[in-house]
Amino acid sequence: MSKYWRNFTIPYYDTDKEGYIKPENILSYMAETSSWHSDSLGVGFEELSKKDYAWMLLRWEAEILEYPKAKDNVVIGTWTSSFDRFYATREFVMMDVEENIVAKATTKWVFLDIKRRRPKRIPDEIQKRYSFVEDFNFPEFTEMDELSGDLVESRIMRVRRSDIDNNNHVNNIRYVEWMQEGLEDGVLDSMMLHKLGIVYKKEILPGDEFKTNWSRDEKNDKFFNHVISVNGELNAQGYTLWKPVSPMV
Repeated sequence: MSKYWRNFTIPYYDTDKEGYIKPENILSYMAETSSWHSDSLGVGFEELSKKDYAWMLLRWEAEILEYPKAKDNVVIGTWTSSFDRFYATREFVMMDVEENIVAKATTKWVFLDIKRRRPKRIPDEIQKRYSFVEDFNFPEFTEMDELSGDLVESRIMRVRRSDIDNNNHVNNIRYVEWMQEGLEDGVLDSMMLHKLGIVYKKEILPGDEFKTNWSRDEKNDKFFNHVISVNGELNAQGYTLWKPVSPMV
């Protein structure tokens, strides 16, 4: 099996006040599809756990071209595009019923030995299961320079129980929500997220208090840099690019 496809019907509870799917839920559907893909190959979460192995997500690069609405049917496609010793890249597309790509993403993962908490070379038998396809949505990830100067600081937030996933870690999609949550209302009310990138630097733990800080790009007022930190230590860094809200059809 090379590429894996899964159908979804968008429920109202995954949409915003205008009826569009929320951007973080697009990524959630993609992540869910990757789990089904791995399960179908016999190398899913439960099978890897038996051997004390796991995949850890390192970064996202994503672009949303159009926003589906509640009750729309979409299909998510995913495939592994490369392996490199300890690392793998996985691709995603979301398509509408006419097979137009409405969103796409590239992710990078590291394979871990859970007991030692260290990267482990990806076993040959796992690589063979995936039969990777060299088809990249984003051949290169956006480089993120260290931020300097004045940053707008959001309120201090605390990790909730509902933020924790089945790995007993903060779900990776939560960081994308937090980046948006920290922005001023004028951005969220007048624009829609078009592109994003995020690099996970250090895990945020259950019960941690964290801050989200951001700065608007001097040359493009729709481009924002983001940092998420605990006690002044960088945990994640990202960017978002926004576009004007489109009227509902």
